[in-house]
Amino acid sequence: MRRASERVRFAAALLAALPLASCRGPAPAPAGSAASVTAPATPAITASAGPAAPPPARVAELSAIEHRRDARAVLEVDLTHRDVTVRRAAARALARVADEAAAAELARALADEDPQVIAWAAYGLGWACRGREGTTTRALALRAASLAAQPPAPEAVTSAIDAIADAIGRCAHAEGERTLTAWLSTPRPQAESAALALGRLASRRQRLDDTSLVALLDAAGRAEEPLDSALLAFTRLPPQREAVQARLLDLAVEALGGGPRRRALAIRALGRAGAGAAAPLARLLTDAARDPSERADAAIALGRVGAAGQAALHDALPALVALAEPADAAPLLGPLHGVVRAALEALTPPERHAQGARAALERLAALPVGAEPRVRRRQIALRCRAAALLAPSARDATLRACDPEGGREGLLAEVGVLARARARRGDARRLEELARHPIAVVRQAALDALPVAGAGVRADRLLAEALAAPEAGTVATAAQLLAAHPDLASEPGGHDRPARDDAAVPAPAPARAVVEALGAALARERPGDAVETRAALLDAVAALGVLSARPALEAACKSSWPVLRERAERGLRALGERRRECRIYEPDPTPPPELASVPQGELRLEVDSDAGPLVLLLDPAAAPAAVSRVAELARAGFYDGTAVHRVAPGFVVQFGDPGGDGYGGAGRAPLRCETSPLPYEALRVGVALAGRDTGSSQLFVTLGWFPHLDGEYTQVGRAEPGWERLAVGDVLRRVSVRER
Repeated sequence: MRRASERVRFAAALLAALPLASCRGPAPAPAGSAASVTAPATPAITASAGPAAPPPARVAELSAIEHRRDARAVLEVDLTHRDVTVRRAAARALARVADEAAAAELARALADEDPQVIAWAAYGLGWACRGREGTTTRALALRAASLAAQPPAPEAVTSAIDAIADAIGRCAHAEGERTLTAWLSTPRPQAESAALALGRLASRRQRLDDTSLVALLDAAGRAEEPLDSALLAFTRLPPQREAVQARLLDLAVEALGGGPRRRALAIRALGRAGAGAAAPLARLLTDAARDPSERADAAIALGRVGAAGQAALHDALPALVALAEPADAAPLLGPLHGVVRAALEALTPPERHAQGARAALERLAALPVGAEPRVRRRQIALRCRAAALLAPSARDATLRACDPEGGREGLLAEVGVLARARARRGDARRLEELARHPIAVVRQAALDALPVAGAGVRADRLLAEALAAPEAGTVATAAQLLAAHPDLASEPGGHDRPARDDAAVPAPAPARAVVEALGAALARERPGDAVETRAALLDAVAALGVLSARPALEAACKSSWPVLRERAERGLRALGERRRECRIYEPDPTPPPELASVPQGELRLEVDSDAGPLVLLLDPAAAPAAVSRVAELARAGFYDGTAVHRVAPGFVVQFGDPGGDGYGGAGRAPLRCETSPLPYEALRVGVALAGRDTGSSQLFVTLGWFPHLDGEYTQVGRAEPGWERLAVGDVLRRVSVRER
């Protein structure tokens, strides 16, 4: 239990960190306005003296309200109910809705005395603070100060203040940065929360004040009990000036001798610590005694260190390539395959390879290919990556021979080489062929290479054809390219009108075929979970100024799906409505059908995979709708025979897309996010997203501790070890469901 003197010091530090403006409070807002976000200094709600009979009916109703995204259906009586389970359900519903209507009610819930209610209220305010960042930050800081001045159980104070710190980080306001920096000097649990929150704030703002940087470095270098999370912000920021890098290097190297969390952040921070980080990272990469996930992290960090990192990767290649050469190929079937792959992906093709590195890559590109499918798949992937690093052009014989099956790995390697420079005449023809390829991921990669393809490629025709493709991912890729590079839509030499002598050259007009293809793609019926594709199309019509698409933007402006509203608002503003907002929408009329069949206990999913037996343990209490859908899909055989489509070594394994390009789903309505402040430690299972409320069937398993994921993705459970053995293309042959 924390001593009373520590509580007093903590409360004093919290109050001292509040901005002076908070003494008089924010400017008045209309009663009931969402902008009126204030919290009293003492709790306004008193829990019942004794246990009350649980009211499951209202709790279930609030869960349905949460998934309908109807904040106005959460009543005052819910937030003041004598039974704490109702208040928790109400706060959770508002937190997950997190729109303007929810914001004012969340501020009221912040005054509750139950730590879980406070935590949910803070979490929701962190999501709902758009346009009211300063006011929300002050309210959160005041509530933390009032909590610290009271003597509840230490774990209760800690859980609530953890959530408050996280919310302040999400709001990413300058006052919040100052508050969190001051909290670094408070007792350790709250200081750790502040360091994590500063990492989130840094990720959102892409900068921190010098005072914050110095305070974080001091916290990381304390002689006694350095903060485990103090280096997180540096992993989320661009490289800092030389003096900061020098100190960061010293502290990160020292932290390599700490516990798993400190080591993880230290390795990632070294990637931002300048050329001097190359040597310690190289030692980590080649140390066979180190955990494979740490070695993969070291390879990725070396890729960020510049020329020194590339030289270190070159020096490490011979030892790494040796892992792939044993006759039994056993290392390729374990996590060491990820280490080799991470090192190859971190390398950039230089003008000349060092002699030892070139020899190692040549050995790898000529690696004998076995007959066993799992080994063969991994060997081909390594061969083609090595060949792509060596190839001077897409016509290189080793590159063309790297994939004896003529499959996706060889074709993707070829696209990678074509994308390095402007295509020559023969290369242009080949890129156009690949941009029409029947393998979706190959076609999408070739389309992504169009911005560097040069004038020899008719990008407008290729993009118009892609917009008519049956695969949602190909349509989305084309639309994303048009949004980022509107010039690709024009016919060669085409402009919308001649320019005057004294006027700037106007932007090329989009080709009629592209405009027509965009209109047809917008009008096409798509599965409900194809939100990413629809959002990309809205971005494209806005970037090209397609006025005929205004009705589609207007319809999306009223959608209950936040991603579509955000894109519609941006698009309507681009078409001339500078102050247009798309925040008002009609809630869903009914809750999702998944809520009618929520499992009553933990689910055990037993996976028969190419990498051996694997297990997922799903918790319906954390995310009832998502777990219910996954269970239903698994029982129906949806996951049987699907391949793993993404493996980021040391980071995540992702699966659940039958099409294999990462854009597919179950073809149902999107899942509403059931996010929470749960941490993403190693072997946690989350729902993959393309924006808020866009989940479907894809899941990911984390391979390490990644706090920047906390609260961003619905967490559905945990995995047992073994997922690190998977590689892209490995098949989940059968998934069985057992309910505990």
